[in-house]
Amino acid sequence: MIALRIRFITGRYHATPWGRHVNEGAVEWPPSPWRILRALIATWHRKFSREVPEQSFRPLIERLTDLPVFYLPKAALGHTRHFMPQKDPLGADKTKIFDAFVSIHPDDDIIVVWPHVTLSPEEGGVLRSLAAGLSYLGRAESWVTAEVLERWDGDFNCRPVEAGVSVEGERVRMLASMTPDSFATWKMGYEAKVVGDTSMGTKAGRKKKASQSPVPPDLWSALHAETSDLQKQGWSAAPGSRWVDYVRPNDAFHVMYQRKPKIEQIRPPTVARFALSSAVLPCLTDAVFLGERMRQALMAKSRGLNGSEHALHVFSGKGPDGFRLENDHSHAFYLPSDEDDDGWIDHMTVYASQGFDKHAQQAIGMLRKLWGAGGHDIHTVLIGIGQRQDYGGFVLRDGQAPTLAESRIWRSVTPYVLTRHPKKNGKDSPAEQVAKDLLRRGFPNPDRIEQLDHTKITGKKVRWLEFRRFRSGGGGQIADSCGFGFEIVFSEPVRGPIALGYGCHFGLGQFVAVAEACET
Repeated sequence: MIALRIRFITGRYHATPWGRHVNEGAVEWPPSPWRILRALIATWHRKFSREVPEQSFRPLIERLTDLPVFYLPKAALGHTRHFMPQKDPLGADKTKIFDAFVSIHPDDDIIVVWPHVTLSPEEGGVLRSLAAGLSYLGRAESWVTAEVLERWDGDFNCRPVEAGVSVEGERVRMLASMTPDSFATWKMGYEAKVVGDTSMGTKAGRKKKASQSPVPPDLWSALHAETSDLQKQGWSAAPGSRWVDYVRPNDAFHVMYQRKPKIEQIRPPTVARFALSSAVLPCLTDAVFLGERMRQALMAKSRGLNGSEHALHVFSGKGPDGFRLENDHSHAFYLPSDEDDDGWIDHMTVYASQGFDKHAQQAIGMLRKLWGAGGHDIHTVLIGIGQRQDYGGFVLRDGQAPTLAESRIWRSVTPYVLTRHPKKNGKDSPAEQVAKDLLRRGFPNPDRIEQLDHTKITGKKVRWLEFRRFRSGGGGQIADSCGFGFEIVFSEPVRGPIALGYGCHFGLGQFVAVAEACET
């Protein structure tokens, strides 16, 4: 035996049976033996005729003219309707076209088995190559993959009807190929009949002889004939073909209703990135001032968007009662940054782990400018909204931000302001407070925390006392206002942003990732 496994990778099989019009909505099922043979021949011509000579290929096709049996998976019928223009290029004369198809699960296999066919090793190799090269079966949109099976132990559910044998199922008429011997016998009988009709000398006989196309010399030539040419020549069935009754399951087309898979909810964006422009941009040492301005602007834009007179709590960090949410850092962080290292704040990153819903996104999109110091407005341009991994990185020319990058090493870029007074016994030291803040935010325990007495802006040392370290309004627990800086080293890379201590939602206590190659 020899078997062919076919899989329709788009889940659809488009093929109109011989002698039927496309608008009848009829679909050939299973694929007819005639169609399978012609598909193999077409594949040989397109891809293997130079590698496999005709004398090696023809015996394979002649062996496969034996009638196959099938295993058919569950399928369903479907169709689409289209209005296609005929002659008018503007499409004024449109006609309705039905496109009927069989719907099959893309992972289900159709097995075609020739139970009484044995191939030589050479013929088996040719068939394996042809199966691998078979790209469609039926119309061109019926994409397939195919492979040869040396044996198949499953049950068949579609087979030819044997004379005198009672079978259960649905009968379907299929076009198959004659064998080479039966074709030769048919050809002799057909030509003798035509000669007999014309020898009578009748007008009808002479007309039939004049219109009759020549019969192909052999089965190989008959299998190459174009369907459109045969139909134009008046053949009611292709020369070399035969009609065979097959029986398929009564429920061959069985619609199975399945519960739709639950669509995974798309996580709302957590990051909004703005570029800033102004005649005079704020200095990085005024980061907390600009963070407050950004919060005020987004709160103002968000009032009334959800039907409430209050600002969205993702921007304000306050509950419906107007009180600050304690120990909840899921609302927005406003993180100013100097990403071209010229000393002036040129970007603002707004990050909220709870995500921005549609109202918050609307407010973000409405923001155009901030009120700046000295009467200079700061224009904001939204350059992206998404997730941290979308914008984190070290290639600044590609719009990546080290604030959102992933790294083992993180360094202070704005001062960390303590929220508890260090004790004389060493408890609540600045480094200890940093470690506790990290753990409360869900970061792993760091391997090392090293205190730094300055940062660098445009290559110059800037001490933490030179930064603005207080909010202009609002609350927040503050202990020592002098400010500290640190380098934090983790055992594994962590994703930012990292902002800790007093005023961390407004740009204080902000850390920036350090690329491993730039560690020194």
